Amino acid sequence: MNKFELIKNNFSLDFLLSMTTLSQLCAILIALGLSLLTNQVIKNYVVGSTKNNWKMATDGLIRIISPIIILIILFFSKIYLDTFQSAPILHIAISLVNALIVIRLGVYFIRYIIKPRPWIRALENTIASLVWIIVALYLFGLLSPIRESLVQIQFSFGENNFSLFLALQVIFGSGIAVLFAVTIGQFIENRLMKVDQLDMNARVMLNKILKITLYVVAVVVALSSIGLDLTFLSVFGGAFGVGLAFGMQKIASNYICGFIILLDKSIHIGDILMVGEHYGVVTLIRSRYTVLRKLDGIEVIIPNETLISENIINHTLTDRKSRISVDVQISYKSSVDKAFEIMLKTAKNESRVLNDPMPSVFLMKFADSGIDLMLSFYILDPEEGSWGLKSDVYREIWKEFQKHNIEIPYPYRTVEIINSEKIKK
Repeated sequence: MNKFELIKNNFSLDFLLSMTTLSQLCAILIALGLSLLTNQVIKNYVVGSTKNNWKMATDGLIRIISPIIILIILFFSKIYLDTFQSAPILHIAISLVNALIVIRLGVYFIRYIIKPRPWIRALENTIASLVWIIVALYLFGLLSPIRESLVQIQFSFGENNFSLFLALQVIFGSGIAVLFAVTIGQFIENRLMKVDQLDMNARVMLNKILKITLYVVAVVVALSSIGLDLTFLSVFGGAFGVGLAFGMQKIASNYICGFIILLDKSIHIGDILMVGEHYGVVTLIRSRYTVLRKLDGIEVIIPNETLISENIINHTLTDRKSRISVDVQISYKSSVDKAFEIMLKTAKNESRVLNDPMPSVFLMKFADSGIDLMLSFYILDPEEGSWGLKSDVYREIWKEFQKHNIEIPYPYRTVEIINSEKIKK
């Protein structure tokens, strides 16, 4: 009889109140208390002085150190108590703590090596807890009775009968399979995005195809391993087709358009688009939508169907150079040649302005109040915005115009008074 069966068969009030049991429970409480105290000390003196980049790693280290401290205290407590009494509770506690350490090491191995999505990290505690509970039930021999009870609960689905245990198997097995597929997919994505020989659109498209394939294979393998007849999927496939034809046309269209965008390479991550009234940089291309970050930091989610069906202005499709124009008006009394010289010099002094093509100044027209000039130049980083650059150019032009007595006129009108003599009378 092992330690687990010994406690299960002798579990009673007398057993709980015996000195043997109380001494072991005291050892467990001391281990928990010292573990909590150590965690608090580490959080106060280590995490507080750790940089933001290492806080997550330090937090993970604390979660591993905590059960290790408990394990060490329980191990030495068991050695001490074994000299004059049996310690089955400590034996069980050590087994459960060992399982917890292995589970947490596995979870953090996945986190730091494969770098999963944030939503997977949020489920780490839930997954670790479920696995640990299953291990604990198995060690105590309670897993088989629970399984038999769940098998006896039957329900019908069409002409087939299913047990509650099979339903839980399907949910749990599919969840684990999809989670495994997501983890492997994230691992592939991290490696694939570093392959510079492939175009960014090609990398994104390959990543999406591989992920969809992994999800399908994971679910099919999980259901097959459980022993579920996969012919019922044809029924769901037909229902999905009907739903797709009636209520999911837009969703399907967006997904198909997403792959078209990636294939024809008309839009890339980093391109500058004008979509309707929205002007910004493409930061993300998903299967269903594309994210456009405007110059003020606001992100616009645009369905992929919109990018296919409507007219889109791509400012960086073949060339990332963008032309900026600055309009200035000078008075008729000022020197046009000197104004040309000042405006060209101002543009060339700006670090963001390209020398190829060279900045140019044009005389646009002779207006009512003055002479209209336009300074034209090119920049290579239009995603950084142009307002600040134009402001700096205007300020420098204004300073130089003041130094060289070049006037910027303001509108004026001549008012002629008819019959002024009658008005005087």
